[in-house]
Amino acid sequence: MSASEDVSECVIVDPGITADEPVGALIRERGLSPMAILATHGHLDHVGDAHLLAARWRVPVYLSTADQHLLTRPADGLGPSGAAMLRQLTGSETLPAIDDVRDYGEPFTVAGLTVEAFAAPGHTKGSTLLRVSSSRTTVVFSGDVLFAGTIGRTDLPGGNMAEMRDSLRRIVEHFPAQTPLLPGHGQPTSLAQELASNPYLQPGNV
Repeated sequence: MSASEDVSECVIVDPGITADEPVGALIRERGLSPMAILATHGHLDHVGDAHLLAARWRVPVYLSTADQHLLTRPADGLGPSGAAMLRQLTGSETLPAIDDVRDYGEPFTVAGLTVEAFAAPGHTKGSTLLRVSSSRTTVVFSGDVLFAGTIGRTDLPGGNMAEMRDSLRRIVEHFPAQTPLLPGHGQPTSLAQELASNPYLQPGNV
């Protein structure tokens, strides 16, 4: 979840399966009003509860067009064992459709935050980095593209290592070294830290 310091509105980022109750509780506890759901990609652990939160708060879900099919057919992005795992978690191989799903397009403002989307395929076709800025700070949600010390896997449906390398190269070229990164899993980091220590960002690898 991300909120501007100056308003009571917020956005929800990557609400994976089982996120509905804890995210809802945090929103109520802090007296916030969600205005949108932002997804870095369409895997179940990042959008699995988006339909519940979108319906509860009546907000749009932003996700790259290339991954939007995964909102209702998440097993398509999970590999051979995905359907069985999905049935175990939800009792079904599909999820309910979401009324308002939008592609990112041009930068936009929501909840007092400016959101800029950067296509970064490799983990999935629609993987996206999200630069979210308030009047005081800027962070980049890197999803499952770039983690502290490593990168996202490329062996699932829609993954591609060549595309991942291209995405990593664009990240290095486009973002300032001091950019704070909030990955989809693990600890927060920065581009400077990853340039210094992440083997996938070293010269010759990107």
